[in-house]
Amino acid sequence: MIGAAHPIGRAMCLRLVDQGGFVIAVDSDEDAVQDLASLRSDRIAPLAMSLADCDGLDHLAAHWADDPLHVLVMAQALNGAADLGATLTSIEHTTKSLASALADSDGAALVLFAVPDEGGKASGRAAAAALATLTGDLAATGVRINALMLHSAALQSGAFDQICTTAMMMALPMARAVSGSVLPVGRHGLRLNASPAE
Repeated sequence: MIGAAHPIGRAMCLRLVDQGGFVIAVDSDEDAVQDLASLRSDRIAPLAMSLADCDGLDHLAAHWADDPLHVLVMAQALNGAADLGATLTSIEHTTKSLASALADSDGAALVLFAVPDEGGKASGRAAAAALATLTGDLAATGVRINALMLHSAALQSGAFDQICTTAMMMALPMARAVSGSVLPVGRHGLRLNASPAE
């Protein structure tokens, strides 16, 4: 799980473990991934690493197991629309770096992308279009990838269970070629019964 320090990334790690999975929790925030791993040290291995660390990604790909495995990427443009291009570049770099290992293990990538609210509807539409183009382009080059576009309602703590369930339903059957589709969540797409964050 890349982006394991994000609240949704953390929830996804714990859900995967509860389903019997083994999770490598990857995030640049070392304290957060160590804290997460301490909850289930038998099933969660912490890896403090920035996605800009090309050697780290190469090492991760080289040590991938042969069993069907998947990578879940929790991505968020931290500085809003201004950082959208950098975030998409990071997603592209990460998934391309791991593409060969995923294909060899019959796995796939699922990107959970938090849409920045700062720019309003136009900015959200632009982000959705950019992610759809990126996933489609990556799928055309052989990368097994789909994405969940998470709008503000999906980022409330009351929605995390449903997000995890949706992500699991998308990720676990993806041990086959996928087409680079993007499922919107939390606005005009998948409806959520989310309560405001406490």
